[in-house]
Amino acid sequence: MTDNFRIISIESLKKIHQNNSYSNIVINNDIKKLDEKFHNIYRKTVLGVVENIYFLDYVINKFSSTKTKKLQTEILIALRLAVYQIFFLENSKEFVVVNESVEYIKKKISVPASKFVNAVLRNILRNKEQIITDMEALKSSSKESDKLEYLSIKYSYPIWLIKKFISQFGDDKIEEVLLKNNEEAKLNIRVNTNKISKDELKNRLEQKNIVCTDCKIAQKGIILENVNNLENLEEYRNGFFSVQSESSMLVGQILNPKENSMILDICAAPGGKTMDSAERLNSTGTVMSRDLYEHKINLIKNDIKRLGLKNIKTQLADASIFDDKLENKFDYCIVDVPCSGLGIIRRKPEIKYNRQEDDKDGMSHDKLFDLQYKILENASKYLKINGELIYSTCTTDKKENIELVKCFIEKNPNYEMIDISIETGNIFETSKNGYIEIYPHIHDMDGFFIAKIRKNMV
Repeated sequence: MTDNFRIISIESLKKIHQNNSYSNIVINNDIKKLDEKFHNIYRKTVLGVVENIYFLDYVINKFSSTKTKKLQTEILIALRLAVYQIFFLENSKEFVVVNESVEYIKKKISVPASKFVNAVLRNILRNKEQIITDMEALKSSSKESDKLEYLSIKYSYPIWLIKKFISQFGDDKIEEVLLKNNEEAKLNIRVNTNKISKDELKNRLEQKNIVCTDCKIAQKGIILENVNNLENLEEYRNGFFSVQSESSMLVGQILNPKENSMILDICAAPGGKTMDSAERLNSTGTVMSRDLYEHKINLIKNDIKRLGLKNIKTQLADASIFDDKLENKFDYCIVDVPCSGLGIIRRKPEIKYNRQEDDKDGMSHDKLFDLQYKILENASKYLKINGELIYSTCTTDKKENIELVKCFIEKNPNYEMIDISIETGNIFETSKNGYIEIYPHIHDMDGFFIAKIRKNMV
């Protein structure tokens, strides 16, 4: 345990930078090394640096003789962290930020390297107002390219993604979209109603000075504030709740399975939808929880044990390969497919930089579409007649969402989307047509797509 949050922050940022690790996983692991009083500033700072990399590098490159692409990783991360503190943290003392950064590099690398860091940071401090003026000039320029550059630097998004969002949401909404996607997402939990009521859990947490607010749409959901070391809470260890975003919770709510049903979760990890479905069956029926990777299956098994659920079976399986043993066996299927993840940038800001225009999860967009379609097609065959499935993604990309579902329905006329207005509280205009589109800047929730499809007689 340490109280030097700068050292732990730099270690975490190096992992995210060098290993392309997801920030949420790194933070959840590394935060345990810090004294609890530093948890909030650590989380805010690490996420803040990752969210603002383009702006931070823009500032560094203006005043560094060596550009960011050629800087030693340790120096680059230390500079990014310092610049973030200077521009984004209101209560940071600039001379302390500079001195701590210089001392860190002196100990970690060398005296000459620390002198370089000192010179860059002091140059930035002297020209802080000029940086802001230069950004305003880009913003007010009549050139389209300057405006795109301004948005790219200000909100740290690649220009191709900004153009994509403009085409979908409109030029007048683009700053709202980018700003909302950069906000820290709320901490949501799902109550395990097999063990405790929602009101009782809220009472217990509030007694520990944790602020609890009901989620807007997810009936089993609570928004938490003022909480640290969530996994150390007695209520967590006893399986009274799970961490799950409100958007993700809506999958189980829309599925709304009847007791004694057979449910297949075909791409189950990390397992939230599996657990929610099993809880909704009230210790009846069976949920078959499948995933491609053994380490993810093990995570699901750990959660099953913690939550005390007895009606889940786990299997290692590739969802893209048809399994004829499952044909016509299930009342419900959950088809939460691999996707581009553009709806959860607030939770994993590195997605902005890891995605390429024609490369999502290491594959072209067309290949991703083909994989998603194949998984949906396989799952549809596992349904009984009158069985229902949920197709969901955590992206806002219409090609991966409504366009794919419509393509599937057109090719398979014995399947239809069904009204989900009641399950979603009549909030979404499209729910009567069998699907909802959730956007951070509109709903203040993770970007998600959820469609409900029923299998009819041929």
